Amino acid sequence: MKKYNPFHLVELSPWPLITSLSVMSFGLSVIIMVRCFNVLPFLFSLLFILISSYFWGRDVHREGCYEGAHNSEVFGGFKLGMIFFILSECFFFLGMFWGYLHLAEAPAVELGGLWPPLGVTPFDPKGIPFLNTVLLVSSGVSVTWSHHAMEEGNFNVSSMALFITVVLGGTFTSLQLLEYYVAAFTFSCSSYSSVYFMGTGFHGLHVIIGSVLLIICFFRFSNLFISPYHSAGYECSVWYWHFVDVVWFFLYLVFYWWGC
Repeated sequence: MKKYNPFHLVELSPWPLITSLSVMSFGLSVIIMVRCFNVLPFLFSLLFILISSYFWGRDVHREGCYEGAHNSEVFGGFKLGMIFFILSECFFFLGMFWGYLHLAEAPAVELGGLWPPLGVTPFDPKGIPFLNTVLLVSSGVSVTWSHHAMEEGNFNVSSMALFITVVLGGTFTSLQLLEYYVAAFTFSCSSYSSVYFMGTGFHGLHVIIGSVLLIICFFRFSNLFISPYHSAGYECSVWYWHFVDVVWFFLYLVFYWWGC
């Protein structure tokens, strides 16, 4: 039965509660993994997050594509929710930058009074970090190209540009892992290394999440589930990817260029 009203009325669902509890257990399991070297809670909580996210997304997809429950008012609610989510993420990374700049402006005596600390060899900003910057800027161009092509109804070009974006994002993640592998310092070496791995690591996690969202959009393109009049999820994914690009730009300037 169709709902002829401007409200987002959906069936009762257990997935929001299960996903919230899974995310909370995920954070606790990370602490357990770091402190007690026990990986099992982390793997179980990650599995529950993936399962609950899949079934929740499946239900939302069914509401919009098969039940017709997503009208213009619902689309507006989705986009507003994504805006608030991105704002919350901005403040999350603001804390990372605040901590980094606070430590850099007044390095402790234990660090040799220097930033980066004495004995820590930072990365060359003209090496892998610069290449990753070029990759993410290029991915921002390609995802914008995909968005404009979709609005014009050119779905083949839009899918191709989206595929290019996913490849660039995957290359960025691979180079970030290579950077961690060849790093001359570890997470516990100093406050510099801790805040470096926290900032770049959480950004890398956001890149992976953004890549997964774009991959889902790519398969939805293949099944013709996205159109200029039915593209709220796709547009939110594009916004999220642009957010990832902007955060990396500031990370590169502060963590790699200014901080080194």
